[in-house]
Amino acid sequence: MGNGKLYLESCCTSLDEVKNACLLGADRIELCEDISVGGVTPSLSLVKEVLSSSAIPVNVMIRPRGGNFVYSEEEIVKMLADIRLIGDLEIDCKRVNGFVFGCLTSENEVDMPTMRKLVDAVNCLNRHYGITFHRAFDCVNNPEKALEDIISIGCTHLLTSGNMEDAFVGRYNIARLVGQAAGRITIIAGKGIRKSNLHQIAEDSKAPQFHGTSLF
Repeated sequence: MGNGKLYLESCCTSLDEVKNACLLGADRIELCEDISVGGVTPSLSLVKEVLSSSAIPVNVMIRPRGGNFVYSEEEIVKMLADIRLIGDLEIDCKRVNGFVFGCLTSENEVDMPTMRKLVDAVNCLNRHYGITFHRAFDCVNNPEKALEDIISIGCTHLLTSGNMEDAFVGRYNIARLVGQAAGRITIIAGKGIRKSNLHQIAEDSKAPQFHGTSLF
């Protein structure tokens, strides 16, 4: 990776965490709540507070609950409504940078019809928002096929631990995904990344971006 600064995304669940991440050099925020279940959609009030305070881009998770990534029709309707509501927010001339979501079938494949609905909802906002497919990807049975599916529907980023328990263990799998992606999507290495292992993961995974709650 050379000696250049690594691109770091900090997962935050409060305004204080966002302020601290900004002070410590994060490049982007992923905003969510209830990290104990892997994160869910943050409240509208928190999104407003963070937009007003953050000096760096803010991506917002769209996830109605913890647990698996197979969603009911009611949950999908809620996700679509949250995308529209958050996407239309403008605080002090600032908007969110992008959205983070991921949907699977009961067979652990990318739920293409649902993902198309969500991606279309983002695109209908008529603004250039990033779309990150989150670590639901690490539950898929066929990562190579899933990556092609995710690229084909227009996601701009993929957050993954390489389908392993953390990004250090999965760093060589991440490297294979980076090679397969060939610049068509930005791979973000995430899960279990810390100061002590960040540079080794960066060197071995070749990922261009890194995500965590304990990066600093």
